[in-house]
Amino acid sequence: MQKRNIIETVGIVSVVGSLVFVGVEIKQNTSAVRGATQQAVSSQVSEMYRIVSENERMADLMNRAIKGATKSDLSEADYVSFWNFQMMGLRRIENIYLQYKNGLLTEDAFSRIGMGIYRTKLVRQIWDERRGDFEKDFAEFFEQLRDNE
Repeated sequence: MQKRNIIETVGIVSVVGSLVFVGVEIKQNTSAVRGATQQAVSSQVSEMYRIVSENERMADLMNRAIKGATKSDLSEADYVSFWNFQMMGLRRIENIYLQYKNGLLTEDAFSRIGMGIYRTKLVRQIWDERRGDFEKDFAEFFEQLRDNE
């Protein structure tokens, strides 16, 4: 009887130890996934900065947008280029939002987006044209983020 109690105690301790180990492993894995997600977001931002810094045309279009240009101020080709670049940025924000909803990023991830360009007339025009391409919850979240400085 005493031998059985010892075996049961050892079994319970083993199960508890295994559960603690699994919990630690899950926590470490979650941290690794969060780190990889943050790195991916940072890489997306860096890629957008690289495009603007290496492409004189895109730098000019960004400058024009910041100074208040609208769609009618751009040639069709310039608008399409700028539209594509901004869609890349909007999809980046959508990705951050989805990772935030899934618990992989915290709310402070939105403080590093650089919302200034998304508040310009030109980007607002692009957003108004393409809003329907995005999930309704994201669209509402983005507009609130953009409009609340």
